[in-house]
Amino acid sequence: MRQIRLTEVHPGMILARNLYSRKGHILLASGVRLTEVYLHKLRRLKVKTLFIHDERYADIAIPEYLSIETQQRAFSILSSTMEKIHNKEAFAIDSISSIASDIVEELIIQPSISIQLTGIATHDDYTLDHSLNCAIYAALLAHSCSFSIPQIKEITCGALLHDVGKMNVDKKIINKPDRLTEKEFGIIKQHPQSGFNLLVKKRWELSSLVAHMAWQHHEKIDGTGYPRGLQGEEILNYARLLAITDVYEAITGCRPYRKAMNLEEAYDIIHSGLGTAFDEHFGKIFLSKMALYFPGMEVLLNTGEKAIVVSLLENTPRQPMIRLIAYPDGTAYSPPIEINLAENAHLSIVSASHI
Repeated sequence: MRQIRLTEVHPGMILARNLYSRKGHILLASGVRLTEVYLHKLRRLKVKTLFIHDERYADIAIPEYLSIETQQRAFSILSSTMEKIHNKEAFAIDSISSIASDIVEELIIQPSISIQLTGIATHDDYTLDHSLNCAIYAALLAHSCSFSIPQIKEITCGALLHDVGKMNVDKKIINKPDRLTEKEFGIIKQHPQSGFNLLVKKRWELSSLVAHMAWQHHEKIDGTGYPRGLQGEEILNYARLLAITDVYEAITGCRPYRKAMNLEEAYDIIHSGLGTAFDEHFGKIFLSKMALYFPGMEVLLNTGEKAIVVSLLENTPRQPMIRLIAYPDGTAYSPPIEINLAENAHLSIVSASHI
């Protein structure tokens, strides 16, 4: 199995995982041979990537850290809640709390909790997509930081709801394909306060910490954030954690106004902001768990050899197990050789085919 961009898929390839609609219905089932008609429809639906069968990768398992079913259910609950907020209707929080709990329980049973993009939801609603991905990353990071299970569930709930204030922002601004004007950015900067105001009204259903995550997720350690310019430990520790995953998801995800940054660029941005934009303790743990590669990815080594990433190792996610497949001159390895990069310091990955 291999995950590739839709732009690289051609007729005749076979789908390796079910493809679901936003409402959780199967659009295409695993095993379907893709045709140009299917691909045309998928392009219209703005599908970005597909999992396909590939004999060269037949024995390489791409882990599904959160089931598609859980992702779709979370998206459906988020969508319904946000729609009610947008329409100024009464909304309940119990379903959000329930799906947050399910997400955490499903994630923490995994043997490895490396933070990577594989298997994470991708839809065409940027705010909801971002909120769900943030929740997944925040749960993984909180687990790595040794928060208790109840705390991780609370953090995950807060991450799901951290952008509710954007429901009060004009969609034209949210989805604007160009740089925002100063006035438009000023409107965007009001969403943490709006989110807090919405959530604090649910104080009998919801922890006040969740409301404060919405209020503080754009604050920075050095006091240059918004809306209040809080510094250091004036910022709730849950919000300091969320700020990291919020930025990471935003820069590695596609947006109307720019393409996704690659994972090396994201790593550098988080690293350069430690102690200024981001909490240094949480940030270092995040970076230690952040995977730059994933199973099935083709990589080029410093020796000029080509390889395929076979699996990630929990303690060294940036030094995966690889399979050498070609010499620098393009001659194929026969048979391929598997190597643990963590045990071979003279070898390193210099480039990768990112999704």
